[in-house]
Amino acid sequence: MSKGRWGESSGAGQDIEMQRLLTENFKPIFDRHGPEGVAMGELQREMQEEGITDRISKQRLNQLLDRADYNDDNMITYTEFVNLMTSNEGLTKSERSAFTSVLGAAIANIVPQSMRKDFLANYNCRPPPLFILLISTAEIVIFGVYAAELAKTSSPVTATSGVPMYSPLVYTPRRRYEAWRYLTYMFIHQGWLHIVSNMVFQLLFGLPLEIVHKWWRVMVVYLCGVLAGSLAHSVTDHSVALVGASGGVYALLGAHLAAVATNWKEMNYKCCEGNIVRVMLSAPVRLVIILVLVVPDTSLAIYRRVTAPEDQKVGVSAHVGGFLTGLLLGIPVLKNIKKLPWETTLGWVTMAIFLLLVAFAVLFNGLYKGYPATDWS
Repeated sequence: MSKGRWGESSGAGQDIEMQRLLTENFKPIFDRHGPEGVAMGELQREMQEEGITDRISKQRLNQLLDRADYNDDNMITYTEFVNLMTSNEGLTKSERSAFTSVLGAAIANIVPQSMRKDFLANYNCRPPPLFILLISTAEIVIFGVYAAELAKTSSPVTATSGVPMYSPLVYTPRRRYEAWRYLTYMFIHQGWLHIVSNMVFQLLFGLPLEIVHKWWRVMVVYLCGVLAGSLAHSVTDHSVALVGASGGVYALLGAHLAAVATNWKEMNYKCCEGNIVRVMLSAPVRLVIILVLVVPDTSLAIYRRVTAPEDQKVGVSAHVGGFLTGLLLGIPVLKNIKKLPWETTLGWVTMAIFLLLVAFAVLFNGLYKGYPATDWS
């Protein structure tokens, strides 16, 4: 009798059961990639991103995949995979369990060579797009809590006003030493129109990014955009508070432009054949949609900046900081469907520019003497 799904038994019965389970669970996934198999380098990367190195060391993972690649062509075929899983000199029981828990999702995230020119082939929900949904829910809940509090005061939340400036989440120059504020300001919004527009943008642009590029890449870009937004604001608006998720939202917009730049041909694959989905997801249409949405939102932010009472003014530089972050980090961080050598070089360059800008803003915050006196109470 076998012990569990991948347990050990003995004799021919074990081999037959193992072959059946492998055929049922993995052969259809390998078949999508054709007889040439899956590129070993991509498989290593995807398995690491799926968390296999929490259970198997990176060195051991590479050793096992090298062993599986029997003909040294840097491709793993289904036959080579089966040989690895069934060989007496292959995986231990714990390693076999680790492989089977992540391999299916890892291979599913790798687009077959025959489909690389089609950007739509990368849309899947493995893993599901969770980050944007979770961060949006948190922002909505916190907005609702503070809106309920402000409803009891003389400054209730309206379409374009109502900010709980007393909140420990708001970025305010007098309390810059509370470093968490450079991130947590994203949970506070100035009026219901502010949060509605941000949530619409996040869902509209964030979810498609996650479905293609996966939640961890989008999370990195989004949070770095929030941080860069507050740093940019602190450099340009020395005495003005900052609220809203616009830094993260505009990082998503900038990331879309980065994805368009590095995947232009793939996004335009068969876009003129009458398929409305391909037309709407083509690179030129994406650019137009971004511009149509960005201009009104930025105009509204400027309006709030100019018309709000002096004690409730919030800055707009976070839009620029977030957008540049998405553009600069999107190239090296997001998935490039068919990476070219010049795109790899460009990614290193844009990453360096981003880090230099962040370093400048951090030094400015530490050395500039024109900020309002710090409130240490």
